[in-house]
Amino acid sequence: MRVLSARVRHARLNRQTGRVEAIVVLLLRPDEAADHQVVVRTSAPVQAAGAAPLRQRLAASAKLLAAVKADRSGINARAA
Repeated sequence: MRVLSARVRHARLNRQTGRVEAIVVLLLRPDEAADHQVVVRTSAPVQAAGAAPLRQRLAASAKLLAAVKADRSGINARAA
């Protein structure tokens, strides 16, 4: 499975947990199949020393969650 794009939508700060919760829209191209969108809810810490910027961390989290879900449902989920 290949990730063509990842767009962060509807991000909000949860002050109790110190995390940003967001909806990420992924455009995926599974092996030998038509492109489709997947909507994933995820979160990431507001501050992470030495880590990638927040948008990149949210997108990476969403990609990982989508890959795990695809693997569990039997879809061919190669490393993205």
